[in-house]
Amino acid sequence: MTDPAHPLYGRQFEIVSTVHDPNGHVFVCYRDGIVLRLPRAATSLLSLDRDAPRDRLCRSAVEEFLALVKEYESCPKVKRSPHAKSGPRSRPETDKKSSKN
Repeated sequence: MTDPAHPLYGRQFEIVSTVHDPNGHVFVCYRDGIVLRLPRAATSLLSLDRDAPRDRLCRSAVEEFLALVKEYESCPKVKRSPHAKSGPRSRPETDKKSSKN
């Protein structure tokens, strides 16, 4: 539940069923087999429908992408140390210990 005005705000439920109508309701499993009917507008499902991408990739775009992946996979791998140095140390190392005041 994402609507701060709803009494179940902040809770998460398993969805039993839903209708794709933005003004509809969602049926969720509450506890002990109880199914609740909740307003879809009070859930995160409303924004998922509104913001979901509607376009699909055409065949040529997919082929171009796969060719790029194949090209990337054939590139030589560069081994890098997980602790590679990016520049000189900020202070030179010395054998002297700091003096205690």
